[in-house]
Amino acid sequence: MAIPVIDLSVLWDSPADGLSEVAQMFTCAFQEMGFAYITNHHVPQSVIERVFAQHRCFHALPLEEKNKIRLNQWHRGYLPLASYQVKSESKSKGVLVENTKAIVKAPNQSESFIINHEHFEGPPDLKEEELFNRYLQGPNQWPHGMPDFREAVLAYYHELKKLALELSKVFFAASKTDFNRFASHFQRPSIGLRMLHYPPQPSPVPEGVFGSAPHCDHGFITILSQDDIGGLEVKTPSGEWIPAPNMITSNGESAFLINLGDTASKWTNDCLRATPHRVINRSGRDRYSIVFFWDPQLDLVIDTRDLGTHWCPADKKPNYEPHTYGQHLRNLLSNNYAELYYTIDGANSEHDQNKEKDMN
Repeated sequence: MAIPVIDLSVLWDSPADGLSEVAQMFTCAFQEMGFAYITNHHVPQSVIERVFAQHRCFHALPLEEKNKIRLNQWHRGYLPLASYQVKSESKSKGVLVENTKAIVKAPNQSESFIINHEHFEGPPDLKEEELFNRYLQGPNQWPHGMPDFREAVLAYYHELKKLALELSKVFFAASKTDFNRFASHFQRPSIGLRMLHYPPQPSPVPEGVFGSAPHCDHGFITILSQDDIGGLEVKTPSGEWIPAPNMITSNGESAFLINLGDTASKWTNDCLRATPHRVINRSGRDRYSIVFFWDPQLDLVIDTRDLGTHWCPADKKPNYEPHTYGQHLRNLLSNNYAELYYTIDGANSEHDQNKEKDMN
């Protein structure tokens, strides 16, 4: 089974007809495989190449330099090698597909630099310091003395924001729902950008040790860019792990690999698939990738009924009770990062104080 390719050129050439055509391809891809390559995405190749060059520069810094911007209580900054372990079980279309506790034997063999959205979610009359007391709302951290790094990362970030917004419109078109009903929830979206470095893993790779352990993403839409090293694998509906390498198109453009997270799958009443994937770096070389997580505002209620009856007929009860995206996100991050949070200055008290707060 191959990962499908969705050509976005018709979306730009004929927006009205193109949206319907791309939505059909999107539906087919995510009802079956749950991953797709997208080509003709309109993100300049120069922006991609520049951010990867700076990506390598950052991870080549001495550890003591990277640790100066260690991950903070707002989930922003440097995450060292083997500093957390995936614990959440993976479900696809509501069915358990990865028993994480039985499979994963060690922390992820990767290190990351993480930024989140550069805006604040909350009423406009709140002061900045009050906004920082809200879940995951805080300042990004940047390495000292690397202005080119920050510039390249933010250029990529803003290009991916534009692309992700168009993919959101595709999702709602596939759901036969007017995007404008939900547009306000994507004006200040929840965004995570994670720059991952995977050192080579020993050969043979010990059982249960992964660069990135098998998991489904937790959010809405994920956009991945990767180098040519390989190592990413996707689990097909039949249970086979297949490679998902970088794809270079005939015009020299790097394709993006997109997938849906658990939130999107639940929103469609499990009609569209969140698919397990993993990374094992057997190449003997360093691997670099950039993951862009595009999610709605934390206070958006995820309710299948809001998408009409396309995914869930009127006479059928949805598989999930309505819940805010923030509640869903907090549960997953708390589970996977619990031990790590207790090592972050200020995060323990913030985490406990906000545990029962809502996302409004």
